[in-house]
Amino acid sequence: MFEVQVPATSANLACGFDTLGLALNLFYRVEVSSADEGFHLYHEGEGKGIIKEEDNLFFQAVKKTWEKVGFSGLGMRVRAFNEIPISRGLGSSAACIVAGVTSANELMGRVLSLSQMIELASQIEGHPDNVLPAFLGGFTIAFSKEGKIFYHQLAFLPEVEIVVCVPDYTLSTEEMRKILPPSYPRDKVVFNLSSLAYLLGSIFTEDKEGFLLSLEDEIHQPYRGAKIKGFCEVKEYIQKRNLGNVAISGSGPTLILFLSRPLQDKEEKDVEGIFQSQGVNINIKKVEWVKEGVKVRKL
Repeated sequence: MFEVQVPATSANLACGFDTLGLALNLFYRVEVSSADEGFHLYHEGEGKGIIKEEDNLFFQAVKKTWEKVGFSGLGMRVRAFNEIPISRGLGSSAACIVAGVTSANELMGRVLSLSQMIELASQIEGHPDNVLPAFLGGFTIAFSKEGKIFYHQLAFLPEVEIVVCVPDYTLSTEEMRKILPPSYPRDKVVFNLSSLAYLLGSIFTEDKEGFLLSLEDEIHQPYRGAKIKGFCEVKEYIQKRNLGNVAISGSGPTLILFLSRPLQDKEEKDVEGIFQSQGVNINIKKVEWVKEGVKVRKL
C-alpha cells in the first residue's frame, strides 16, 4: 500500500499559452492498494458524489499506462482525498492523470522513467503545461517537438502573493479551446512573444515588478475572458490600484491574482463585490507555490 500526492497547477499564466505552469499548495491524494480484481474508488473532498468509478480519470490513466507497457494489470482499491476544485482551471484533471500514471508505474515496479511518465501523461491530458508542474513542482516551461516533451523547472518569485478566485460555476476546457481563433495577426503574436520573453527574464532576474507587468496576453485571454464573469473588472481593479496583475488560471473560470502585497480586508470585499454584482459567488483563497511535484510514500 502506498500514497501518491499531486499538487494543483495553474497553466498559461497569461502570455504563456500551453507553455507555462505553476504548482500550487492544493492537493489530490490517493491511497492505493492492490485488489484481486476490479477497480474500486472511495472519494472524499472536492467532487464527492460526482466522481464515478467507471469514468474516473485516475483509473483511465492507470489502464493506459499498463496498456503502454503490456502489463496485464491488477485490481486496485483507492481512497482519494481531493482539495482541487474540479473543472475550474486549477489542474484537477492533470492531477488525476499524474496520480494514475504514477500509481500504475509504482505497482509495476517503477519500469517507466520520469520522462516517459511525463510524455504519457501529456498524451492523455492533451498538452503538457499542467502535467509538468504536477510532476515536478515549481514554475515550469514546456516545449514539445516531434512528440517529445522538453522542459525546464525553475523556482518561482519568492515575494509575489498569490490569490485564487474560484467561482461557483464550471467551464469545459474543450469548449474554451474551441472559442479561440485558428490564426492571429502578426502584431498579436509579437506582443505575446515580447510579453513571454520579458516574463521569463523577470523570473530569471527575480524582478517582481517586471513579472507583474508582463502578465498580458492577446492569444487566449481576450476570448476566454469574455466568457468569464468578472475577469475584466477584477483585472482593472487590481491594476488601477497598483496591486499587481490578474490572469485566467488554465482555461478558467478561476482567476489567479499575482500581487505585490496581501489584499487588505476592504480590497478583498471589493473583489467579492465585483463578482456578486454579476451573480457569481466566489471563494477567495490565498495559496502558495510549491517546490515539489508528485510524491510517493509507502504506507
